[in-house]
Amino acid sequence: MRILRRPTAVVALAVGALPGCTSGADSDGGCGPITREALDPAYLVHIIDDDLPVEYTSDPPTSGPHKPSPPDTGVVDGPLSRPVQVGILERGDVLLQYSPELSRSDRVALEALAGDRVVVAPGSDLPDTIVATAWRSKRVCGSLAIAEVEEFVAERSGQGP
Repeated sequence: MRILRRPTAVVALAVGALPGCTSGADSDGGCGPITREALDPAYLVHIIDDDLPVEYTSDPPTSGPHKPSPPDTGVVDGPLSRPVQVGILERGDVLLQYSPELSRSDRVALEALAGDRVVVAPGSDLPDTIVATAWRSKRVCGSLAIAEVEEFVAERSGQGP
């Protein structure tokens, strides 16, 4: 039984490392599947100083070192630090980040989803146009597919640790 587990883990790692498989968005530009990410072993670490270097097991992170109870809610004007992003997810909120290339009309539609339990912010160095994150969950979108983003929000909102 031990022998069967090792090849399975190796195959899973090899598939995740293939080039061209990083975004997860559908070829038509919509959203990829909702993925469940591994728990970052440092998820209990609280960060007080945003300037300290911190490493995460995923990007954007879905767990890991975080700023406890960050005040950010609704629509945020600038990119959020990784510790603040994870702090938002820890309290059970969903974070919707978008690339600067997103059209104004799509940004307005995305911002309309902000409110209780949903924070919308521009992102930096995102793997695609829109990235929705929640505690240990992620959905990557090549373009705004509002129904798929709303589905992610409905299913993942309030699901912190």
